[in-house]
Amino acid sequence: MNTKVLSILLVALVGVTHAERKPKKVKPMITSIPGTEAHVYKTIGDVELRLFVCNPEGHSADKKLPAAVFFFGGGWNGGTPKQFEAHIKYLATRGMIGIVADYRVKSRQDTTPFECVKDGKSAVRWLRANADKLGIDPDRLAAGGGSAG
Repeated sequence: MNTKVLSILLVALVGVTHAERKPKKVKPMITSIPGTEAHVYKTIGDVELRLFVCNPEGHSADKKLPAAVFFFGGGWNGGTPKQFEAHIKYLATRGMIGIVADYRVKSRQDTTPFECVKDGKSAVRWLRANADKLGIDPDRLAAGGGSAG
């Protein structure tokens, strides 16, 4: 192989390697959803994971209500809590507490599915531990989601 062809191949290879290393533009984590209360349920380094709680109108913590927490889909790679925004707001109109959780994903925090599942478990544990403060009946807490959620 002559040196000119070898040089061209080397430049092309370096160009491909460099293109693969370019940082991805990543959407920041959501810090609020209109009509909800945001609660940090877990902090990992500088990442604060939030639960967005939508209460029925006039709800007070002394009345324990059933609740449902949703985990967005996205193949553990992406997605946002906004996927279930309409769902939690609808549940609130029907007398339940609707909650959507944010969790770490590959595209934002370069995590594996194992961390995603750990975050989901942490969210449910936090909800149970704070049920009195939130007015949730811990024995009537449902969980659901889409795809990876």
